[in-house]
Amino acid sequence: MEKQLQIKLIEGEFSSPQAVEVLFTMIGDKIKFHQNSLLDDKRGFGEHKEHSKNRLKELEASKAKIAQLILEARDRDLPIEIHSIINITLKD
Repeated sequence: MEKQLQIKLIEGEFSSPQAVEVLFTMIGDKIKFHQNSLLDDKRGFGEHKEHSKNRLKELEASKAKIAQLILEARDRDLPIEIHSIINITLKD
């Protein structure tokens, strides 16, 4: 039997500096996680290594896109609305 949980992680309107703090902290933690996974002898090989390498590329690309959007919001003095939901499933 699968058990599922949905959590609203981020919800609201943010200024550009607030959005930088919230989003870059979150994506930075994920980047560190995958960097550490590559260094970890137990997980730093095989499919885990390839997964972490691919995720690092994806996360860095996402970080660049986020930075561009935040710069545009800052330059136009616009707020940034962020909605982030995490879906968690226990798998049998």
